[in-house]
Amino acid sequence: MKRITLTLAIIAFGCAIAVAQKKVPDVHNTFNEHKYRRTEIILPQVKGYNCYKADFHVHTIYSDGELTPRQRVREAWYDGLDILALTDHLEARNYEKFMLKALAPHNPGGKAHKYYHAGSVRLMEDGTDPGIRSDHNAAFNEAMQHLKKEGYPILLIKGSEISRAPQTQGHFNALFIKDIPAIYNIDTKETFRNVHKQGGIVIHNHPAYRRNTTEKSEWQAEAYKEGLIDGVEIVNGSAFYPKMIRRAVEENLVMIGATDTHRPTSGQYKDLGFFRTMTIVLAKECTEKAVKDALLKRRTLAYSGGELMGEEKWLVEFANAAVDCRLVSENGGKKNDSHIYSLTNNTSITIRLRRGKTIYELEPFRTTTVSYGKNKNGEYGRPTFTIENMWHIDYQHPKVVFEIDK
Repeated sequence: MKRITLTLAIIAFGCAIAVAQKKVPDVHNTFNEHKYRRTEIILPQVKGYNCYKADFHVHTIYSDGELTPRQRVREAWYDGLDILALTDHLEARNYEKFMLKALAPHNPGGKAHKYYHAGSVRLMEDGTDPGIRSDHNAAFNEAMQHLKKEGYPILLIKGSEISRAPQTQGHFNALFIKDIPAIYNIDTKETFRNVHKQGGIVIHNHPAYRRNTTEKSEWQAEAYKEGLIDGVEIVNGSAFYPKMIRRAVEENLVMIGATDTHRPTSGQYKDLGFFRTMTIVLAKECTEKAVKDALLKRRTLAYSGGELMGEEKWLVEFANAAVDCRLVSENGGKKNDSHIYSLTNNTSITIRLRRGKTIYELEPFRTTTVSYGKNKNGEYGRPTFTIENMWHIDYQHPKVVFEIDK
């Protein structure tokens, strides 16, 4: 017994010496801070087109946002986007005064310039147009430089938000433009014409902003009639404008869903359990030419808060591409025979199906089964549903008959 006790004591003493001799590092990293994880959003191919995730309305500190252009690029990549448009305000540079204040002590006579909103009734004290006094291309150039340095495979679109009197005119995004300052004119319609001269398109942003209605003002009706507006946001952040889908369909307009984010998106969306608001673009490839073509041909859907909005045709095509429907059992010959189908959601977006009063919550990458008996004609029913989290014209849900892959 004494020998065992002595042996244990020697072992314990040896362990204590080993612990004492263990090297203590200067730095112990609890995790690899450089290994950020991108949120992968898996979407299907729809009628031969890829589904690209885009946000066409984003602000940086170059106007009134809280993040730098390079932070917006990084954020978009980690949020799972493929396409990003920086659309700082053309007329408002709210953060400039803070930057100039910081620089003023080191620049004798430095003083923040007082800006006026173009298109308003207020001009400079001498009655002249204040014009543009900043290099509006700088934010895009900074973002592009960072994108190339980090190697993010994101398509960056040059844009700008034209912010005019919301009660009568409104706010509009210019996308796919080449030189931002060159589009400016105190006449808003002339600004739109300048956008088109550069090969860009004009999107009507948040159409109910400060108006409490989505009906066109007299000025807007004139601009639409002249063909100066190419599209409309049917979703801005969490605000869905159902009436805009009919306008888009009847007037051949692009339908856009965008965050209009000024703050970090991580604090707006991720904690709520869904992806950031976006436009799903159906295009052959992720190039500026292909994406612009997809927009002008109205191959887009809007995503917001787990719901999809857009033209009925593309909603149904998306649903059929997203869900794999298979006939798994034929109970022919039985008294209450039926066909049993399996439905598998192969995307990252939940698809909420309704059949009568029954709701099927088809979660991402999950499978459920449904059965159909014979109808009055002795034919087996086909897997037909109303999609509860999809919206098309006149605030309606689309109906889908799933294609069967045996």
